[in-house]
Amino acid sequence: MTAEGSSPTRSLLLVLAYLAVFGFVALGVSRDREVRWHARNGLALFGAVVAIGILATFIGVLIPSFTCLYAVAMAIVSFLYVAIVILAVVKALEGQRLMIPGISTYASRLSASG
Repeated sequence: MTAEGSSPTRSLLLVLAYLAVFGFVALGVSRDREVRWHARNGLALFGAVVAIGILATFIGVLIPSFTCLYAVAMAIVSFLYVAIVILAVVKALEGQRLMIPGISTYASRLSASG
């Protein structure tokens, strides 16, 4: 799929789709099927990062000896999140999809149902 003949805001919406909660803007504003898929994929990716953060927090609270590992774990997760988002945005702007195991499958199921 190419961006030729598409609306001038399509590229902006594809970038917003992967910027955490701005994915809701892309999802709400666009009727383009591909932009909506990317928005769902970006929101699912962000949701996974939030879930990992919550899980790491609970582990740190419940097992105090692991508290020191929280910062290291979240730094790794944050670095991976930023790297995946950059790669996903580049692929989206090229008209492709970055398939993230588990997350993209969930986003595709959401796209099929809505």
